[in-house]
Amino acid sequence: MLFILIIFLCCPRQVLIKVTSIKPSIMQKGIVLYNNVFYTGLICSLSCVLSCIFVTSAFGGTTGANYNMNRLLNEPHPFENVNTEPRPDFSTKTGIIAPINNRAIIKSSEILRERKIVPNQSFSNNKRNNIVSEIRVGALWHDQGPFSHRKEEGYDGNLEILFNSPDEFKRIWSPKPHLGVSLNDSQDTNQVYAGLTWEWLFKEIYFTNFSLGGAYHDGSKVTDLTDQKSLGCKFLFRESLDIGYRFEGRHSIMAHLDHISNAKLCSTNEGLESVGIRYGYHF
Repeated sequence: MLFILIIFLCCPRQVLIKVTSIKPSIMQKGIVLYNNVFYTGLICSLSCVLSCIFVTSAFGGTTGANYNMNRLLNEPHPFENVNTEPRPDFSTKTGIIAPINNRAIIKSSEILRERKIVPNQSFSNNKRNNIVSEIRVGALWHDQGPFSHRKEEGYDGNLEILFNSPDEFKRIWSPKPHLGVSLNDSQDTNQVYAGLTWEWLFKEIYFTNFSLGGAYHDGSKVTDLTDQKSLGCKFLFRESLDIGYRFEGRHSIMAHLDHISNAKLCSTNEGLESVGIRYGYHF
């Protein structure tokens, strides 16, 4: 039956008439039957095609024009598993300036305010705690100067210590107290001295000093020897003058002249002077 149905569906009517050799009356009934079967098969075929389309669409996850969004909404975020650890700080190696911690700055300022620390107070405290301002050493030519009689000989080794000026000396232009000693290498007059030193700076590197004070010596007050000075008194007035150059902040080099005499307060007053060069280190 299936074979006969295929022949009826696929072959033309004229071919079927010639092949089957069936009578015309019977053939007309067969044609009517053929037409019924043809259209019935056509309708069934179309129904099968539409059914296949419907089933395919259903299994494809869609119903009409509406998509199923539940599966998409349940998917995790693409950046959910990304590593979120803080980045390392390479500011000390790459030269990038790290952000300023404002809280730390505010806290530090509060601590300084509680302790009542002034920005320049540490420097002023160090200056007050350090009593010594400068140490000077030098080599002087003994009994040489504009007012000396050049009786004594040799050279003097000189050491002098200058102290920071106390606040009480501000009224007299803040001189620095000093102590010093000059020792002669030819067994002539030695002296120890003390006084005040005023200093003036020029262009931050040049300076001049003037000192005024007193000295005690171990020479002769009155003598007839031609190679010794008659200084008249054991305690004498002493004045000195320095002109120098300061370099690298703490170091200085200077030309020096000093003079001791009694200002004609004693029986004799030959006076004694020394001239030379000195080096100073400023604290």
